[in-house]
Amino acid sequence: MSHLLCDEEDGIVTLTLNRPEVRNAIDDEIMRLLSGHLDRLAEDEFLRAVILTGAGGEAFCAGGDLKWLQSFDTGEAGGAMSRRMQDILFRLSNLPVPVIGVLNGYALGGGTEIALTCDMRVMEESAYMSFKQARVGLMTGWGGGGRLLRIAGYARAMELLTTCRELPAREALAIGVANAIAPDGGGLAEGKRIAAAIAKAAPLAVRAIKKLLIEASERTLAGAAELETTLFVELWASEDHGEAVDAFFEKRGPRFKGQ
Repeated sequence: MSHLLCDEEDGIVTLTLNRPEVRNAIDDEIMRLLSGHLDRLAEDEFLRAVILTGAGGEAFCAGGDLKWLQSFDTGEAGGAMSRRMQDILFRLSNLPVPVIGVLNGYALGGGTEIALTCDMRVMEESAYMSFKQARVGLMTGWGGGGRLLRIAGYARAMELLTTCRELPAREALAIGVANAIAPDGGGLAEGKRIAAAIAKAAPLAVRAIKKLLIEASERTLAGAAELETTLFVELWASEDHGEAVDAFFEKRGPRFKGQ
């Protein structure tokens, strides 16, 4: 059985980390498979949303497989592994459509970094996150530190990264780390509900919104406004916008083509 499952329906792709016997820990095979899927998804013009989750009911992802990580016995080797996973997660976060992480169980260490790579997170009631890296003499190495800082702010990021305490679903929702909470066993259904709602919007508009939100954080307010205008003008002249206007006056649902 593959270490990473891929299912696609109506433009919504679900990727499932599939090593439940080791709590979906990351190994070389998952990294290789995930990288390959990302290459394909980045070029898929029919893609509407991506869901990332874990197999089994115990864990979303327990981080890196400890047996596999022991093979990197020098700082240089560890650094190469870190940069490789950072590149993979950067490509995941930069897919042109929203990525929804479904935490159907706990996320530990590197698993939290994978979860934070997603644009949105659904957590089941009993799920939690724990940045445990400092307890084993390390720190985030897959880009999670910077992402947590942007999502939760300096003080909260400092606390979570240094105390390594568990962040339960309800608290994650309250501080903006999670977008929704679902009953245990219902996370994937909630993720698919969100993805289906996204798929109803005009595809070009959704992609433009993601581009704006990613790039605006690196620009001044004036620069972000200029990018917003550029993207708005492109959408104004699109066939999808014209179709939406026609559908409104004809009292029917729009039939978007992504053009």
